[in-house]
Amino acid sequence: MTQRFKNPIGVNTYSYLWTTPASQCVMQLAKTGYREFELLLSPPHLPLDELTAADRKRFAAACVREGVTIRSLNVPSLDHNLASSMRRMREYSVQLFIDSIDFAADLDAAYLVIVPGRMSPLFPPTQELREAWMREGLDPLVEYAEKRGVKLVLENVPFASFPDAKTLGAFVRSYASPTLSVCYDAANAHFIGESPADGLRSLGELVSLVHLSDTTQQVWRHDEIGLGDVPFAAVRAALDDIEFKGTCMLEIISSETEAAIVRSHRKIEALGFPSLEEQEQRA
Repeated sequence: MTQRFKNPIGVNTYSYLWTTPASQCVMQLAKTGYREFELLLSPPHLPLDELTAADRKRFAAACVREGVTIRSLNVPSLDHNLASSMRRMREYSVQLFIDSIDFAADLDAAYLVIVPGRMSPLFPPTQELREAWMREGLDPLVEYAEKRGVKLVLENVPFASFPDAKTLGAFVRSYASPTLSVCYDAANAHFIGESPADGLRSLGELVSLVHLSDTTQQVWRHDEIGLGDVPFAAVRAALDDIEFKGTCMLEIISSETEAAIVRSHRKIEALGFPSLEEQEQRA
C-alpha cells in the first residue's frame, strides 16, 4: 500500500499582491492556522528595493516569534525574462534574481521560485535557443544561491521556456545540482492539457514545492478549489507515489482572499491533506 504523507498546506500570498503588506497578511493568516508561506516579491506587497536590512531583520524576527516559516519567495514573472533574446534583459534578470536570493536568505526562506523565461505564443524561439539563454543566466544564479544557502526551483508555466514536465525535467536534470529543482503547479499543468498526476510522477524526486489552485482548460485561472476541474484526487495519489514530503502552497487568486483560501483548504482535506486544526496542533 502506498504510504500517505500529510504534506503541510501553506499559502502563496498572490491574492494580497496589491492590497496588503506581506508582514501584515502573514500575521493575519497565522491566526487562522497557517504556518508556512510563499511571498510574492513585488511592491507594494513586498518591495525588493525599499526594505532596509533592519526592516528585513525585524520581519524575520517577527516570523520566528509567531512560529511562522517563510518557505519561499516568488518574483512575479512580468518583471523578468531569463530567456529573452535581448542580452540586456537577461543581464537585468540575473541581477534581479541575485538580489532576490539575498532577500530569501535574509528571511531564512529555503526556496526562490523562478519562472524560466517568457516566450511569445505566436512565434517562440527554438528549444535550443531557449535552453542556451536560460543556461547563460542560470549558471551564475545556481552558484550564488548555493553560497547563500537558498535553493532555486523552476516552475512549469504555460508561457515559459519549459511549460511541461518533460522539457522542465530534462533541463533541471541536466544540471544534476542539489541547488536546482522544481516547483510544480497543478493548475498550470492542467491548463495546457498535461495530466498533473503524470507530470508529478515523471518529475519525481525533482519536486520540492507544489502549487495548488483550480482552473479549467479553456481559461487559465488560479481559482478557489472547486471552481474548476483540476483532478485533485489524482494529484494527491501522485504525491503519495513519489513520496513527496514537502509543502503544498495554496496559490489562490480571489477578491475574497482569506475566505477563498480556507474554503480551498477544506475542499482537499478529505483527500488526505491535513486540516487546519491538525496543522495548528503540529505548531
